Amino acid sequence: MPQLLQHIDAISREKNRDVLFVHFENYEKDDQNPDSNRQKVLTWLEQNSIPYVSCMGLEEEGLVDSYLGDIYIDIPFDLENQQYLLLSDYLEDEQGEMKIEGVFFFVLYLETAIELEAERVMGFESDFEPDFEDDTWNGTPS
Repeated sequence: MPQLLQHIDAISREKNRDVLFVHFENYEKDDQNPDSNRQKVLTWLEQNSIPYVSCMGLEEEGLVDSYLGDIYIDIPFDLENQQYLLLSDYLEDEQGEMKIEGVFFFVLYLETAIELEAERVMGFESDFEPDFEDDTWNGTPS
């Protein structure tokens, strides 16, 4: 059954906050493998009652992309939040390096999500503005 997945930047704007997401480098290859690192992460999230949903990456104007296995983690990016600390400890070492090969843990700041949307809107609007740079034409056909 088809699913409508939101882009991570749209989720950030909807939640009106910074958001966490995880990208899996080998998703297409590992999609059906129950022993994949992605499946291990999903199982761990479920065992620790950390909510997540599938999401698309950053929205890009004019690009239609297929699902690459990304997930939005529905907890706040807060260094004092116990669920965030548990998740961060599971995914990252003390230096912030990923512990699990092919798994990438990101925060998308709300400010960045808003800037991306503004850039998309400006680009879309400029596509429909007439080009009147040639002001030398005097209206007389040659």
